Amino acid sequence: MESNTSPNEVQYPLGDRVIHANIQSIKPEGPIDNGEATSSASQSKLSDEEKAALERASEMQLCWDESIARNMDLPDYYRNVAVLMIKWSDELDELKTRAEVEELEALFQNSFNYNTKVVELNVSKKPQHQLNTHLNVFVEEHDGPDNLMIVYYTGHGKYRDKEKYLELTATTDTKVKKGLNVAAQANWNMAEEALRAKTVDSDVLTILDTCFSSNIAKGVTEETRTYELLSACGLDSTTAAPGENSFTRALIDSLKELLRDHQSFTTSQLNQKILLQPARRDTPSILWNRLNNHDRKIRLAPLKPICQRNLKAFPIHPPNAYLTLRFALRDEYLNRQQIEYLTRHLAKVFTNKAMVGIRRIDWLGIRKPARTGHFGRAALAMFACAQWKKVTKRKRQERLLQQHPTPEPDSQFRPPSRKRTHDGMDVDSEDKPHPKREQLCISRDQPSQRMDPLTPPT
Repeated sequence: MESNTSPNEVQYPLGDRVIHANIQSIKPEGPIDNGEATSSASQSKLSDEEKAALERASEMQLCWDESIARNMDLPDYYRNVAVLMIKWSDELDELKTRAEVEELEALFQNSFNYNTKVVELNVSKKPQHQLNTHLNVFVEEHDGPDNLMIVYYTGHGKYRDKEKYLELTATTDTKVKKGLNVAAQANWNMAEEALRAKTVDSDVLTILDTCFSSNIAKGVTEETRTYELLSACGLDSTTAAPGENSFTRALIDSLKELLRDHQSFTTSQLNQKILLQPARRDTPSILWNRLNNHDRKIRLAPLKPICQRNLKAFPIHPPNAYLTLRFALRDEYLNRQQIEYLTRHLAKVFTNKAMVGIRRIDWLGIRKPARTGHFGRAALAMFACAQWKKVTKRKRQERLLQQHPTPEPDSQFRPPSRKRTHDGMDVDSEDKPHPKREQLCISRDQPSQRMDPLTPPT
């Protein structure tokens, strides 16, 4: 499924021919100091500690969902799960994906009781318009606050680095056109807006078995639902074509194994199972959070037949508000007994559903507090010293006032005026300067004398 990342902008000697090469990774002798970033495959590999943390998080969420549903008499499953599977028509599909698509559809339909639909893109009309229509109709028919929508695509893909979008294609030769001279390609980022719209209430899981599918992992922030992307490969990476080493093959095998060993599992557990497949160790899949809101993972489990589901337990109208609480815990993780104790007592608190209107309590994750660095600790110590000095100074002043109380003010004592005074306090009235008004009055009473400019003054 390898393809070019950008269109040809220069003329190459070999023209538009596709070259198939056997590329081997050889470790060079000696250190490398070129400062280049590591590959996405090496970045995607998790340590044993990180894998254990993901496994614990999934187990705690599953335990919480089951326990809170049992104690609050709520369903522990989705009301409805619908799967839309997208591929190219057989005459355009260069990878021949029909066999794997049909096997995956049968697994979702028969083993999980999910509502499935397979659509094929062709060039009778613009594939972009077809893709937009299929997704919009899918959202219109299956959106709901208690529903899950799964969108799966298999086929070629290339990332347009200049325009920053993932292009879905039926063939690596983009010049091949059929029908009304329409290219077999579509912009996934544009069509995906139907799933990322704020008006959508359902949880969404997109599964992209195509090259460069992780390059669209940048998400937005939204608190009310979960939207995850299970990508077949890492950033700027390609994935294998249909066959024993394909991502869809590993997805089918992992779903069967998890379904055999567990009644329900999270998408994190599904991705970890895919990573353990021997054929996928060189091309690890990645699970992305498209909304960047919380750590809650989508939970997959077989649904009961529609006639056996208690649909009345689901609320008719979507919630009008969400209340977020934060519990400061002693332990880093909660075991099953602690979760059971917490959910049982929370259910007792909210037994009167008519009073508060509690519909469900979701597990959004458990996180460690942020660690303070050296600079933060130094700043915190300086702030504490400054506050301690202020407290000790105030206490010292209070102690001095208690030892030497301030005398009561005398009613006959008049404080000195704040007006400007002369230096000498005992100045006779004769030495005081006369006011200007008195000088003016004296000058009016005296006769005016004219002086000859030639007569010297006496």
